[in-house]
Amino acid sequence: MASPTYRRQVCLAAAAAAFAALYMYVAHSLAIIGFGKTYASVNATSCRQVGRGMLQGCEDIVVDPHTGLAYLACGNLAARQRWIFPNEAHDASLHAGADHVYVMDERDAVADIRLLEPAADGGLVPFSQTIRLHGFDIYWEPKDPRRMTFMFVNHQLDRAAVSIFSHTSGADHMVHEETVWSELLWSPNNIVAMSKHSFYATNDMKYNHGVLRELSSTLRLPGGHVVYRNDLGAFSIAASHIRFPNGIAKYRDWIYVVASGDPGVHIYQAGAAGRLEYTGRVVYSDSVPDNIFVDPANGQIYSASFLKVLEMYKYFKHPSLATTQAAGTKVVRLTQRSNPSHGFDIESLLIDSGELMPTATIAALQRRNQVKRLLIGCVMCDSVSVCDAVA
Repeated sequence: MASPTYRRQVCLAAAAAAFAALYMYVAHSLAIIGFGKTYASVNATSCRQVGRGMLQGCEDIVVDPHTGLAYLACGNLAARQRWIFPNEAHDASLHAGADHVYVMDERDAVADIRLLEPAADGGLVPFSQTIRLHGFDIYWEPKDPRRMTFMFVNHQLDRAAVSIFSHTSGADHMVHEETVWSELLWSPNNIVAMSKHSFYATNDMKYNHGVLRELSSTLRLPGGHVVYRNDLGAFSIAASHIRFPNGIAKYRDWIYVVASGDPGVHIYQAGAAGRLEYTGRVVYSDSVPDNIFVDPANGQIYSASFLKVLEMYKYFKHPSLATTQAAGTKVVRLTQRSNPSHGFDIESLLIDSGELMPTATIAALQRRNQVKRLLIGCVMCDSVSVCDAVA
C-alpha cells in the first residue's frame, strides 16, 4: 500500500501537470485573440475601398476561373447579426430587404444578379423565400462552364438551409432549383459544391443557440463537423470533432477546412461515400482564419484572418459603418509543397491595422484581362477592399 507521502507527491505532480496544461491553454487562447498586441499596416498602400454603402456585408467571394468575374454574397448588416449572435434579441424591423448577389469585373463595375424562381405559368418571378446569405460556392458544368450552379448557406428565419440556383454566365438573373436542409445541418457556415446536387458544408458548432453554444465558443470545444450531401440528397457526417469549422474549399481531390477555434486549416482527402480522411493541418500562430479561397491555377490558398478577436466581436456587435484601428486583418497565402499532406509554406501578404477595413472574412484572387488583384470582403463592413499590388 502506498504511503501518505507517496500519495501526496502523486497528487502534487498531478496538480502541477493540470496547472501547466491550464496555463498553456490560457496562454494559447490569449495569443489567439491577440490580447495585448498592437499592429501596424504592412503592404496595404495599394488597397482601396470599393462600393461603399452598396457592397455591404460581403461575407464571401468566389471568382469564376473561366471569366475572371467575381461573385459576392452581400447583405443587410443588421440581419447578419441575427445569425452571428443567435442568442441575442434583434429588432425585426431592421431585417427588411433581401440580401444580394453581385458580380464585379476588373474595372470595379458591379451588377446585381436577380434571384428568381419558376412560376406556375412557366415564367419567372422574384424568389419568394427568405434569403440571408453566408458562405457560398459555385459548381461549373465540365462540358460548358458558362452553366453554373450556385449553392448558398441561407439563414432563413425558421431554419438554416442551403439554397441552390442555376445561372448562365452573362445573364442578369439566376433561377432557384431547390432549397435543402437536414437535422445534421443545424449551424451551417460555409459550403463547397461537388456537383449540381452534392456538397460539403461546415457546421461551426454543436449547438445553434443557447448557453451551450456560448460555452462551446468560449472554451473552444471541438463540437463542430462537416456535413456531406450526396447526389441523391442523403446527408451524412463527413468529418467531426473540429473546433469551429468555418471556411471550406477544394483543390482536386483535397478538401480544406478552416478550424477557427484551433486556428489553422485541416487537410482532408475525399473518400468513399463522401467521408473525409484527415491527413494533417496548417497551424496559424498569430491570427484566426475565417474563409479561404483556393487559386485553381496552382492550388495556393488565400486566407483572411483576424488579429484581435475580442475587438472583432465588439465591432460585429456594434458596427459603426466606419473603420476602427482596434481590430485588424491579416491576409495569408499558403503554398503547398510537393504534396499537400507534406505541409504548406506560409506567407504573410498584408496586414491592415483597421484603417482600411475593420475586419475581413474572405480574400479572393481575381485574374481578368491581364489584371491580377486581391478582393477582400467582410461580413460586417459597408464596402469591399481591392488591393492591386499584393497578389
